Amino acid sequence: MKRTQIYLDEEIYQYLKEESKKTGKSISELIREKLKKEINQNKENLLKAIKEVAGIWSYQTEDVKDYIKSMRKGKRLDNL
Repeated sequence: MKRTQIYLDEEIYQYLKEESKKTGKSISELIREKLKKEINQNKENLLKAIKEVAGIWSYQTEDVKDYIKSMRKGKRLDNL
């Protein structure tokens, strides 16, 4: 675990202080739990989005690089 320092506005600090009293957890522990929850939700949303689009190109017979090159003008993608 790494140690860090953060600045909280008064409203957030008071909220965490009250939660700490209610739950018996330290403010640091509450912050870690809330950050982990947020990160896990973001991971779940990303995985859900990936699953929704997975296989979107499966019907294509053309190579993706060739398709992109055909859609672009110029030689910017010649080194793909």
